[in-house]
Amino acid sequence: MLDQLGIPAISVPQARSEPTGAQTPVTMTDWLGYCIVTGDELDSQLFGHQRVFRDAKRRWVFEVTYGYYDQSIAELNAKLRSVELRLDALDRAATVQKRFLEETPFADRQTLVQELEVLAEHVSGLRIARENLSEAAIEVPGVREIREQLLAARNERAEVASRVARIQGQIKDLSDLQRQLSSQSARLTRAVVADEWLVDFDFMVCPRCGSDVDGGRAPVEKCYLCLQDPQPSTSREQLLAEQERVISQIAETGEVLALRRTALAKLEESGDHLEILAHALASELENRTRTFVSDNASRLEYLAEEQGRSETRVRALEEYLRVLDRLDNQGRTRSDLEVQREELLGIIGSWELTQGDAENNVLALESRMLEYLHALNIPELGQELTVEINRNTYLPIVAGRSFDELSSQGLKTLVNIAHALAHHTVAIDRNLPLPGLLVLDGLSANAGFEGFDQERVSDVYRLLATVGRDYQHSLQIIAFDNVLSGRILLDYAQLVALNLTQEDRLIRPPVSGGDANND
Repeated sequence: MLDQLGIPAISVPQARSEPTGAQTPVTMTDWLGYCIVTGDELDSQLFGHQRVFRDAKRRWVFEVTYGYYDQSIAELNAKLRSVELRLDALDRAATVQKRFLEETPFADRQTLVQELEVLAEHVSGLRIARENLSEAAIEVPGVREIREQLLAARNERAEVASRVARIQGQIKDLSDLQRQLSSQSARLTRAVVADEWLVDFDFMVCPRCGSDVDGGRAPVEKCYLCLQDPQPSTSREQLLAEQERVISQIAETGEVLALRRTALAKLEESGDHLEILAHALASELENRTRTFVSDNASRLEYLAEEQGRSETRVRALEEYLRVLDRLDNQGRTRSDLEVQREELLGIIGSWELTQGDAENNVLALESRMLEYLHALNIPELGQELTVEINRNTYLPIVAGRSFDELSSQGLKTLVNIAHALAHHTVAIDRNLPLPGLLVLDGLSANAGFEGFDQERVSDVYRLLATVGRDYQHSLQIIAFDNVLSGRILLDYAQLVALNLTQEDRLIRPPVSGGDANND
């Protein structure tokens, strides 16, 4: 519907104080808030301004209609605010860091770089010295040979351990195979014995009905019980041959298993010898190098401590340089943010040059509402009649008084009518987005039936008729009223769309027992 009416489908911040926060859409219902004035609001509220949530949307619709709000510019303003906050944060951080670095030995980058280079070279020399001492330990007589023997013993011990693990796996597999073959042999034995027991078993009576069975009732090649050809079965000789094969395989498996167990015992014995040899070689190596280490203990201790201190200082200097790098990065980030801020200011500034259109729209609204108030001949308010739209609340101020400060409900009704009409006609004249529909209810609710009050009611209908005629192709005005004088009804009889009474209602209930024409 918004697209059909040429009204922008836009979202606005839920809270004005948080322009980058959650958004809420301005719906068709919000736009219709400017189009429908109910009887209970005509003399008390301007488009529901006394209701918090409706008033918030009323203000947003006003800003969108008259050009004070543009979603893309609002997003740019929020982005500009974010950039400025980041710049302020960078400034505060830079101030703190510079104050912290002032008059410190690591304030100068060049000094830090030079000291770091010297320390790096010093640490490298310490490492070379420690490596030279380690190599010198190898030159002690017999140390190199013992180390080589120890390494060879340990390698051989590892190989033996690997072979032991493989043979243990083979022994497990052979034991499983032997158990399977023994079980198979036992089953074959039971099959041979069972065949001996059952070979002469014969049926003398029918197993189903108990009648005698004659063995000569069928040829020899057929079964005399079921009269079918007997199925061939495994012979006893075949079972005995299979059992002999399985027994032979069991014997072979036992022989292989015995060989594997013998090999395992030898390997385990060899591993134990190698373990003892490696322990002895390690003890001998320790004895040979103990003298060298004790003679050079102070030197080794000094090199280790000096290398630790130097490496700690190197890490500290690298951390100081990272701090300076962060300061440099902050400077570059600040430059980028300043460029971004200038670009945003330029875009927003060019848009603000067109804000004069929004102000001119509101000035036209003030002028049109004043014109309609004169046409309605509102009562004197003690000073010159003026109209001003409050730029914060977007509510009219009539003769220096806000809507809520007006003296009577009748006066508020006239101001409300002029205010609503002015919005719609100005929107049409200046091509502003607003639905071309205005519904007013209870126009004469606060008027009497004689004299001055009826003149005000007549002025209202005269103004509505004039505006409706002037904007008949762009604006539809619907007015509801309860009781009107006969003169007003006669004057505007041609504009009356529907006249309802208690006897003739718009929604007519069905008459019980009546015919179709009366329903």
